[in-house]
Amino acid sequence: MYGIPVWYRIVSGATALALVVAAAFSGGLGIAGNVIVVIAALAALYQERWTFDPGSDSCTGRIGLVFAAKGPTYKASDVARLRLDIFAKGRLDQKDLPPEDKMPFGSQARLIVETKDGEAFMLDSVPFKRRAELEASALAIADAIGVTLES
Repeated sequence: MYGIPVWYRIVSGATALALVVAAAFSGGLGIAGNVIVVIAALAALYQERWTFDPGSDSCTGRIGLVFAAKGPTYKASDVARLRLDIFAKGRLDQKDLPPEDKMPFGSQARLIVETKDGEAFMLDSVPFKRRAELEASALAIADAIGVTLES
């Protein structure tokens, strides 16, 4: 399973709860405070989860609020490859990337799964400096479903 960690939802829920309790004791938060409470509550209910199960030959994505999340489902055997895609901010030609130590701020590393029928799904996008973490996760997923990881 790959996605937003549970601790994120717990922290978001605790933040929303703390704000509601503070509002109850202080007589209200005002419009801006109420908006922040709603955003924290929605963050606690948001999920982005990809499940890879080679045993049942399935890959499933669930994106959205917990009670209304949906996403693609396809067979693990239909996955052609996983790919790490690098986006260098401010460059028109993405094929000619600068060296890693010169990568512009705001650049990203993206994990993309491609199926044999040509569909592509972006599983995650992280700041370039977190590329190694994303690559470790990508290698684990590729190993689990028996495909290659291309950089």
